[in-house]
Amino acid sequence: MKRAPLLLAFAWVVALVATLGSLYYSEVRLFLPCELCWYQRIFMYPQAVILGLALWRQDFGVWPYGLALSLIGGSISTLHLLEQRFPDLFTLACKPPVPCSTEYIPQFPIPLQALIAFLLIALSMALLSREARGAA
Repeated sequence: MKRAPLLLAFAWVVALVATLGSLYYSEVRLFLPCELCWYQRIFMYPQAVILGLALWRQDFGVWPYGLALSLIGGSISTLHLLEQRFPDLFTLACKPPVPCSTEYIPQFPIPLQALIAFLLIALSMALLSREARGAA
């Protein structure tokens, strides 16, 4: 159970950085979030709180919640990346005033940043589940 606190701390830091990063983009850089960005935020923001509380309480049983939120959020990020690459393929969430195909940072798209964060958290939660089961 030695790695469990580190895995949980890593996941929390990733969620916190992703949350603060998205707030920076919208509040400082004034990037308007599209509909899919909002859905990704719905699955990232709670993790900054949930994982932080779990770390503070040393509650390693939090992994199913973090894993579920990350897998759903990562799926939305993947859909968003596909929307950006193939805008005519998907029209389900691409609505004005900010279409989901808008790329504010073409070199490192925001949905890719979110996907990486979701994958890192999901991997941490999967490894945490192994640690938690091994200790039981």
